[in-house]
Amino acid sequence: MKIPSSKIDEILEASDIYEIINDVVPLKKMGNSFKGLCPFHSEKTPSFNVHPDKGFYHCFGCGTGGNVISFVMNYYNLPFPEAARFLADRYGVTIEYEGAEVSQTAKDIAALHEELVLDARKNLYSGIGKEALNYLKGRNFSDTLLEKFMVGYFPQKFDTEKYVRKYDKSVLLGSGLFKEGQYGMRLMFFDRVMIPVRGVTGRTIAFSGRTLTGQMPKYINSPETEIFKKRRVLFNLDLAKEHIRKKGHVLIVEGYFDVMRLYDKGFGNCVATMGTALTSEHVSLLKRFTDDIYMLYDGDEAGYNSALKSLDLFVAADSFPMVIFLPKEDDPDTFLDREGAEGFEALLASRKDLFVFTAETLIENSDDMNARLRNLERMKQMLTKVKSPYRKEHYAEKLAEIFNVGKEMLKKDIDLSAANNSLKIVSRRPVKNGRRPATYIYEREFIATLFKLPEDVALMQTENIMPEFFHDKILADIYKKVLDVLRDGDNISVLLCSPDVGSELSEAVIKMPDTDIYRLAAATREKLISNSVMDSLSKEIKSSDGGAKARELAIKRFEQAGRMMRKRNPED
Repeated sequence: MKIPSSKIDEILEASDIYEIINDVVPLKKMGNSFKGLCPFHSEKTPSFNVHPDKGFYHCFGCGTGGNVISFVMNYYNLPFPEAARFLADRYGVTIEYEGAEVSQTAKDIAALHEELVLDARKNLYSGIGKEALNYLKGRNFSDTLLEKFMVGYFPQKFDTEKYVRKYDKSVLLGSGLFKEGQYGMRLMFFDRVMIPVRGVTGRTIAFSGRTLTGQMPKYINSPETEIFKKRRVLFNLDLAKEHIRKKGHVLIVEGYFDVMRLYDKGFGNCVATMGTALTSEHVSLLKRFTDDIYMLYDGDEAGYNSALKSLDLFVAADSFPMVIFLPKEDDPDTFLDREGAEGFEALLASRKDLFVFTAETLIENSDDMNARLRNLERMKQMLTKVKSPYRKEHYAEKLAEIFNVGKEMLKKDIDLSAANNSLKIVSRRPVKNGRRPATYIYEREFIATLFKLPEDVALMQTENIMPEFFHDKILADIYKKVLDVLRDGDNISVLLCSPDVGSELSEAVIKMPDTDIYRLAAATREKLISNSVMDSLSKEIKSSDGGAKARELAIKRFEQAGRMMRKRNPED
């Protein structure tokens, strides 16, 4: 069954072409694009270029090129529908199959949007739009800027007759912009300045209506439709992406007019959320264009709280933004009017690392030692989730300084917390013969590191590690296969082609960081050995008759547990 064209657009906008290609072709940043060896022909000098901001790849050696869907088709030898579904599954896009009707409805909604944009523009510059135009001019928005953002106006009395004649009722109601009442079809956004919301490709996918009379709410946004999911949409990204590429960072603000004012003053690399908190989808979307995210907040308690709440989201996304706070009573519009572009540049220079800002705010709000320790524990647990060992080292030093604790003691505590987190049991899916027992994360991580290490080093890491050390029988069986391949001197990567091994380990191997892989291998190896010793002692204690022998074994187990707790890293 045909995938609706609206869903194809959504898949293209949601998919990260850099991420998809970098999974199989190591890419290096070269100016505004990325380069690597072409996966479609043999070459020694990289000629394969990927442009995430444009959503395309091209090889100057063999001429192959296209978008993210065509790459998946060519690389994985999949037909178009399968490639689209592959990407939809990966990026959480739900595909509804309802035949051609769904596709046509989405196309009609898109056409309706474009017609409404043009009519609203006409309204703004006609007699019925005089008040709205005066309002916009009063806020110093030029005709050029209003045209750039295609700002228009929907009057109090809006004749919907031509839309009723032209579009099916399902299209009008499906757009969320019209409502059927006692007197027929009426437009929901009446007597409001109309701001089109465009997707990354520049297509109008929704609207926001701004009141002129002070009625609440101040803004009304389109409801979610087949072509609009606000969790995945950032206002102005279609225009901002080129500016983001040039400036190297993106600025996130709160309002539509804020974006317009910034754009007008030379800060085109700005976006805004659609009346919702920042989501993981938003962060993933921005990371397609830059890793440097600046967040601009009001300089009041609400602004500070919003910044603090966002840290968990960013750490989970492996992103570490900067925060900037406006003076109290200011918004970007008023600040730029008063201070100009030069003053705004100075404001940007005052930016703070969100992680550090959060720690500083928490220590300021710690009234006593108990509060200090609770807040330090919160930051410490957050730090255990940071992937880069260098960033983790940097933040550990900052935390030690901010909370006035010993740097080495804090690092030891962080390492211990990370180790304990690795030892947490994760429930696994059932297997054919009954329910699968629990799995320790470090067991999977240890095997995954072997696929990343040179074969001779991997073989050394397996010394004295028996399959019996694994609690998970499935992983124990896989480890036996790994041992056989390594001892035969073969490449263990071929094991990932086996369905049972690939389904268990492919994700862990792909996500395994390339940095500090030796340390991770040694650490997980140590956990396997230590826990094996603990298990053996526990079994001996259980099978003993008690008395002096049991006490001796219990002391040994206690000492072993102490050694495990004191173990800071594999080199100790």
